[in-house]
Amino acid sequence: MNAAPDPFWLLVAALVALPLAFAVCLRHPSLVALGFVGILCVFSSSTWGQLQAENNLYSRGTGLFYFSLLNLLLWAAAGATALRALATPNRIAPRSPFPAFLAATGFMLLGHVAVGSLSGQDLNVILGYNGILNVANMAIFSIMLLMALNDEQGRRRLLLLIIGLAAIRAVFGLVRYFVFGGDSANPYQNFENLDIRLVYFDIADNYIASLAAFVIAWLLLMPEVRLTLFRRLLLLGLLALEIATVALSFRRSSLGGLALMFIVLMLRLPLRRQLQFLMISVGGVSAAAMAFMQQRLQFNSNSGGLIASLLYDVGPQRSTEVSRFYELEAAAKSLDGSWLFGLGSWGTYYGNESMLDYHFGKFDFVHSGFGHLVLKSGMVGLLLFVALLAGFVIHYLRIRRHVRGNNALLADAGMASLLFWTPTLLVGTPVIEFRSMLLIGLALAMPYLALCDARRRTQPLRGSHAVA
Repeated sequence: MNAAPDPFWLLVAALVALPLAFAVCLRHPSLVALGFVGILCVFSSSTWGQLQAENNLYSRGTGLFYFSLLNLLLWAAAGATALRALATPNRIAPRSPFPAFLAATGFMLLGHVAVGSLSGQDLNVILGYNGILNVANMAIFSIMLLMALNDEQGRRRLLLLIIGLAAIRAVFGLVRYFVFGGDSANPYQNFENLDIRLVYFDIADNYIASLAAFVIAWLLLMPEVRLTLFRRLLLLGLLALEIATVALSFRRSSLGGLALMFIVLMLRLPLRRQLQFLMISVGGVSAAAMAFMQQRLQFNSNSGGLIASLLYDVGPQRSTEVSRFYELEAAAKSLDGSWLFGLGSWGTYYGNESMLDYHFGKFDFVHSGFGHLVLKSGMVGLLLFVALLAGFVIHYLRIRRHVRGNNALLADAGMASLLFWTPTLLVGTPVIEFRSMLLIGLALAMPYLALCDARRRTQPLRGSHAVA
């Protein structure tokens, strides 16, 4: 058996690699930004549901540093990109609310460090990933993307990268599903002994597939897009792969998110194409619903109804002993007197441990992104985040009619992505997940990227300019 590497030499290697990485980021910011997007597209982060927990790429380095190596690289890359942008004023990122949001979040984190230190909390707990650190990481990533990809070539490469890597990821997941038993992170099979296979349990993997499906459908349906027959057939095949990836992952939040994404597309189509899209969508949704009922929801309700099965863990007619919202009730009771500023990044709540056994004794997060923000930073933190989302929606509605081509595609993809993430922000755990929050940052950056290089933003999307 090989001996574990000496932490001292790991530290030395990291200290040597960091300035080298900074130099590369300074010289090629767009490639580094696209590299980050590539990592987020390819590598899963969720280990929940595995019989044997494994370290993943996003947790490497946390045993030696306070933060993961990838997180440190993100900060180095963002700093180098900012220096390069300041040195070339003609390439400064478009105006966005992210710098102000980052400043406010950073100020809040400093306050948590001060109060937590006085309360005897360890710094690694205050700045841990179960706090609000990933909210700051999200804003940093958005700013880096806006500074690094602020030209037509950068945006086109971004769209091509998403489509290409999502296709590879879909093929890998579907082959594993049909031949090798599916994703090893499968809590339904491993913890509940249900005969269910999944393509991907990680909601971020489902988002990548859904985003690619949206981009492909947009290219196929928008009247101004000109595609050859070969490209159209290729995109139709990729669209089927991406939708199958989401449908066979059997996640309610991802299926609902995909449906919300396609509402954005339908509203952007001319009336005649809206009717065609609606007819095609009904068939696709029906097939997905039947597969969902047969493979997963059959275990969750005896009523046989789709709605009752979908809501099997909420409401008075639920088929589970504990409501999905019990932990939110317990967290709300623990917040008594602390609603304005929350319990701090290190805060925990208390409840019936037998009813919350799926937390394995750790009560420092809840299954709601918005609820987690309230728990850790109170109504102040929640309102700050909601203000960012509201500004995003207002910006999208203001600029959408002025952009064309790839810029219009980016704007629509960003708005659709926010709708995809909404169910997860309501009932999931994105705030404690580094990968999920960076992907939300990508989604929020897209409509602001659409206004870069204004001279080209009104160009129609011809065959030669199509990302496909």
